[in-house]
Amino acid sequence: MTGRDWMGRGAVALATVLAVGCGDPTGIEAVAGEASLARAGAPSSSTAMHGTTPGWYRGETVTFRYNKPYDCPTPPVGVAASGCVLGEEAATPPRGGNDPVLYVVTPLGFRPSNETTLHCPVAGDCINHPADLDVSRVFPDVGAIPLPAHSHIVDERRGGWWEIEVVGVTDDVTWNEIAGAPSLEKIRALQRAGRVTGDIPTNLFLFFSVQADGARLAGSSGD
Repeated sequence: MTGRDWMGRGAVALATVLAVGCGDPTGIEAVAGEASLARAGAPSSSTAMHGTTPGWYRGETVTFRYNKPYDCPTPPVGVAASGCVLGEEAATPPRGGNDPVLYVVTPLGFRPSNETTLHCPVAGDCINHPADLDVSRVFPDVGAIPLPAHSHIVDERRGGWWEIEVVGVTDDVTWNEIAGAPSLEKIRALQRAGRVTGDIPTNLFLFFSVQADGARLAGSSGD
């Protein structure tokens, strides 16, 4: 498991985003009305739809095919209707641990100038993702917010359960640099340079297979 180096510049940026509310172009509305709507619309693990999203794998765009609902096992316990928590990992992974990591790359305080680089462009609405997220471990004065718009990076081609960690990006230049050469290697270089946040743990797991050129990859039917 990677560390919790999410303090500093990235955390300050996220605090700014959460304070902006309805006017925030990223769609991370922290005002009570919007957050309540997101919680009310959060899909349960028994009703979440299956489908696909884009993803990035070692510099190329691939397809993630989701064939099971997401899972946010407790503990930890949060205030989001989805049960998903930012800032604390799950005590018991859904398959017993040693799952690969999906890095959720999230713009903080801005909307990318090239919106086509967002794999899930609408806050609180992405196939087989939770609609909301409890961020109170990071910011005690904030509860649940709509799941932010984001993109995905993986460093393995396989299927099954994936552990979710969040990496925050605070400016459009850096975002476009990632989109131009999207890989975990690029993320690690930017983290060393202090240009993006460290890996922020969650208790969220997604179940999908990574596909390229229409081929189904080994392990996609595992549980």
